[in-house]
Amino acid sequence: MRLQVDSHRGGEASTAGGRILSGRFGMVCLVGLLFALVALIQWAIPSPLDDDTAYHFAVARLIREHGILQSFPWTRFSWQFDHYADKEFLFHLLFVPWTGLGYNAAARIVGTLGGGVILSAVFLVLRAEKVPRAWCWAVLPLGTTIFLYRFCQVRPHLFSIALAILLVWAYCRRRPLLLFVAALCYPLCYVAFWQIPLLLVLAAEGGRLLAGGRRDWRQPVLLCAGLVAGVALHPNSWNLLQINWIHMTDILMRNAWGKHLEFNMGEEFEPFSPVEWVRNMAVPTLAMVYAARGAWRARREDELLPAIGLAMLLFLLLTLRTNRFLEYSVPYAILCLALVSRQRQQGWILPLFAGLSLAWTLLAGIPLVQYLTSRQPRIWEMDRSVSQVIARSVPVGGAVFTCGWEYTGTLMVEVPDRNYLVALDPTLLYRRDPGLYDLWYRTMRDAPPSSAEVVRRDFASRYVVCLDHPTLHPFFDALSRDRATRVLHSDGKWVLFDLQGAAGGVK
Repeated sequence: MRLQVDSHRGGEASTAGGRILSGRFGMVCLVGLLFALVALIQWAIPSPLDDDTAYHFAVARLIREHGILQSFPWTRFSWQFDHYADKEFLFHLLFVPWTGLGYNAAARIVGTLGGGVILSAVFLVLRAEKVPRAWCWAVLPLGTTIFLYRFCQVRPHLFSIALAILLVWAYCRRRPLLLFVAALCYPLCYVAFWQIPLLLVLAAEGGRLLAGGRRDWRQPVLLCAGLVAGVALHPNSWNLLQINWIHMTDILMRNAWGKHLEFNMGEEFEPFSPVEWVRNMAVPTLAMVYAARGAWRARREDELLPAIGLAMLLFLLLTLRTNRFLEYSVPYAILCLALVSRQRQQGWILPLFAGLSLAWTLLAGIPLVQYLTSRQPRIWEMDRSVSQVIARSVPVGGAVFTCGWEYTGTLMVEVPDRNYLVALDPTLLYRRDPGLYDLWYRTMRDAPPSSAEVVRRDFASRYVVCLDHPTLHPFFDALSRDRATRVLHSDGKWVLFDLQGAAGGVK
């Protein structure tokens, strides 16, 4: 009898524990654990993974010092110089309170918030759908090392992923307030503020058609109203619309997809090769195949499942063309797989794919994990001694010519209050002055004897700061042969020239 009583009490305790975890308090605790997990990941990374993070930190610091920005004089030859649009406005505001802690600490805090929001969005959607072990499903995307890499980059796409997850769920489940707020936040958070919601509407409406559901005109109207409200609230509304169009037509279609040879858009805009696809996307692809099959079979039972499946496939098609879209396709694959496991009561799917993810990471993903946690300086990082040399040599407000766009963020963090050429993307230099962009490109490529005079006269720059890349050595030699030029610093990684006697202002 004693054993029976103890067993009964143990069962009551277990049930009570389950009720606590399933209640609001338990939900808050589990969300807190997700944020704690992301914080551990961020603090395991010695420094941010790309120069874009430095640019965003620099913009936040400028907002703290100057208020909401309406122009951007720190990049003189960028389209943003006099058409400034803060396409990641809320992201930069999120950085502002932490800028006083320094670059690395601020990046880790914002990265924790962004990554935590993604995992929480997956968890809360699956919890609302009554998927067992929703917390475990929420962390499963991290088992894909290439997604983990994108997840660890402290950039605005983190909040776009979370908004995309919440938006399609709110659309399908008729949650008007959440749908409106998610749509409103998009123009304030991300440059593709209507393109991604449009894809999600297509997926949601496709799911409704496959499920045989009735059309509800209120959902697209609410979404459009939220987007319009977000644009209206943006401090640079008209410029935001213009830069959105530049990103879609010039940066993505003309340059990244159109292969305009003069533009180096970065590896994230490239498609995976077959070998890279197997190494990076083998397990997510298997998950997508199984999830798509299950979503098709259950398409008549619930419109959310085929909607999630269609969103997954749409982002998969984009990932085939541009690997950066894996940041959406992988979470949608996990969402779809989780919903299929619930629909078919297949509890074995979660441990199977968790095991596959772990095994594949050990087989093919260790080098990427080592890169994430490596304490070796990133190629664009600048030693304190170098930044001090540049800061002493280049006066505040000094005009600096740079040989690339991908390290302007680092310069703006390490040597602030100077004026550089362009940041984030070379297309923004091309859009402001195609002829000047062509001159910039040809001067560094061809290294004419008049290179120093071109930099002085056409780019109104006295100083040149570049990464010491071998392809630029002819250009450096051409600068050095000019009688007025002095080499102020050269350490095999960074070079600093003083051309002495630059011409006046910006054209």
